[in-house]
Amino acid sequence: MVLYAEYVFLENFIMNYIILSLTAKFGKANHKKLQLVVASSIGAFYAFIIFFPSLYFLFSIIMKVACSMLIIVVAFTPYRFKDFFRLLGIFYLVTLIFGGAGIALFYFTNFNGIISNGIFYITSISVKNIIISCGIGYVLINFCWGYIQRQLGKEKVLMRVKILIKENVVEVTGLVDTGNSLTDPLTKYPVMVVEYDAIISILPKDIQGLFTNYSAPNLSEILNSLQDSPWVTRLRFIPFEALGTENGMLIGFKPDAVIIEKDSNVKNIKNIIIAVYCKRLSKTGDYSALLHPDLA
Repeated sequence: MVLYAEYVFLENFIMNYIILSLTAKFGKANHKKLQLVVASSIGAFYAFIIFFPSLYFLFSIIMKVACSMLIIVVAFTPYRFKDFFRLLGIFYLVTLIFGGAGIALFYFTNFNGIISNGIFYITSISVKNIIISCGIGYVLINFCWGYIQRQLGKEKVLMRVKILIKENVVEVTGLVDTGNSLTDPLTKYPVMVVEYDAIISILPKDIQGLFTNYSAPNLSEILNSLQDSPWVTRLRFIPFEALGTENGMLIGFKPDAVIIEKDSNVKNIKNIIIAVYCKRLSKTGDYSALLHPDLA
């Protein structure tokens, strides 16, 4: 079986470039094409060791890890260890998926290849098969990465939230919503949107109707109806815009405090406004409140 150096370089360069491009995409890393070209070339030259038996010691696990680290540094020049190891992990994940797709394609076709020192070399491959292999790998990566992100996202953004009004307390599950930029026009406090059904137990009887009887709240009417109530100082009107809704208005109130818990972290927030929403926020019931990003 004959291996041609230029083919080994070209095949490895193309695969390295695709893998690094996907690493940049999924890792949301800033990069330049020239950096990816240089890094891909380093990986391609590393495969040349097969032609130099005296250098086979470079195929050790330590050297392979060192080479992959060098590739990440050259491709993305991460400035923080956290970013470096995150990109390295994504790089390995993409590589494993692409490798699995390539071996599966090799198994179901008549490719010729050899495995040497942990590196798989294909000696007869067409452009068509490279495209098919890359396509399969890309689909698998998108599916797997989307699933992983959704699972990790659920763990990261769901928080326990306690809302306090005098001696009354209600606990809800809140989702950190990066698209929630609502603030109180009066105080500029961040706004947390909570389902009416989840918070009704801490609202006084004479207040509960406010959040269901006014599809388009009238400030003067509400203030007149509550002129003798201590809640008149708590009420807020929060303008908002959403898909299908222009110049919308939510009725909210200022609680005594909101306690947000995530693992061992506990925040006691007093400068916050609760906006009440009469419909469901989650179709699956995973959460009943949307938190402003500044509250996370």
